[in-house]
Amino acid sequence: MSTSNGDNQQKDRQIAIRLTTKDEQYSIPPTKFLVPHDWRRFHLSELINKVLNNSTPIPFDFLISSTLLRTSLGGYLNQSGLSEEDILEIEYLPSTLPPKLEQSIPAKDWVSDLSAKNGAILTSSYAGTLSLITSPSSSEEPKAFVGHDLSVLSCCHVQGPKGEKWIASGGMDRVGRVWEYESSTPKTLYTLNFHTAPISSIRSRPSSSSSSSPPHLLTASWDGLLALWDLTPGSHEDQPSSTSEPKSKRRKPSSASTTIPKTPLSILTGPNSHTSKISSALFDRLSPSSAYSIGTHDHRLISWDLATTSIVSSKHSPNSLLSLGQMSSRNLLVTGSMERTVDFWDTRDEERNVSLTLKGHKGAVAGVAPHPVNPLLVASAGYEGQVRVWDARSERESLFVLDMPQLGDGDVHNGGKLLTIDWDEDRIVAGGEAGVVAVWRVSDPAAAVVE
Repeated sequence: MSTSNGDNQQKDRQIAIRLTTKDEQYSIPPTKFLVPHDWRRFHLSELINKVLNNSTPIPFDFLISSTLLRTSLGGYLNQSGLSEEDILEIEYLPSTLPPKLEQSIPAKDWVSDLSAKNGAILTSSYAGTLSLITSPSSSEEPKAFVGHDLSVLSCCHVQGPKGEKWIASGGMDRVGRVWEYESSTPKTLYTLNFHTAPISSIRSRPSSSSSSSPPHLLTASWDGLLALWDLTPGSHEDQPSSTSEPKSKRRKPSSASTTIPKTPLSILTGPNSHTSKISSALFDRLSPSSAYSIGTHDHRLISWDLATTSIVSSKHSPNSLLSLGQMSSRNLLVTGSMERTVDFWDTRDEERNVSLTLKGHKGAVAGVAPHPVNPLLVASAGYEGQVRVWDARSERESLFVLDMPQLGDGDVHNGGKLLTIDWDEDRIVAGGEAGVVAVWRVSDPAAAVVE
């Protein structure tokens, strides 16, 4: 009899909760609810949809003290040691649905970097070549770019001065290249000769920054220097020649065409700049006169004013910084580190360096890719061969963990490091040592979230 009474008491246990959200379109009055202790995400979502009178139910995720609710409410209280007598404050947010593997694309060598834009996927390889897939669903053979003497470390899409589709690359041979590929055979338009060490990062100024802005590139190198390049025809050019390197050092060109050597528009350096290898650099999404860079060994994140080539701010991390991205919310940067962390930096905060740290990777974080629209979502790629998708409001746990596929027998590839990642609209694209580029489709109800 006592057992039966105990079971009934267990079923009748109620927990006091208060539900709040930062998304105004889903806001409900901050009323206290008494709900069964065994309620889970599904039941809480039902309650919110009922209060909102939603004809089409919306799934929600729930955060308690920056931790995603993955158990029942009673289970959470038991794990956290909290009392049932207190009101449990719960934040809810539109649920991000699990990404689905859409495609596995073979690569001929390790993928060092990739750039995904409007469905087109550009990859660079340690074999010294680049490959462009204009559309994952296209049956066309990828376009191949041959010209670098050594491994290519970085690549990006570039919009030419008249809207042309170009790409840019740089790597171990210390030469940057700008390519045109809309003709039958890709060819090098410009070479960028300045750096005395490998080019670790090459990025183009976002075309949406300003319609009147000339096309610019930003290169970063192991020599500790950054260079700004103007791709406007006739600007900062040396005498054109059929080659820009000694014949003995060149691979066979993809076409017998004249290339134009460019000279830097400006050099970013100074007494307080990077002291050694720069891992990555990028333009500000919204301000064409601002840029950011990170150092592997000096552990620094530097904000630059490109108009004056001066340092705006310099922040320090205890970790070796490998990868850099800018969230869609202005002034918020994200980095990946050798110490397996994903770190957020608020460039407006003069007191703190790192504002938030996410932990979960079992290897160094070689790539970070912010969501193009949602200011809270970011994907990261680790040396352990996994992609993690994060919501910045969940500090202690990633939303999803994605394993790289393998092309042969078996379900998952466990042997190669991930080296690069990008987020293009509703697709996450990643690659590395496995010799495969994976494409996941992300169905994200939260994509419409705005600042």
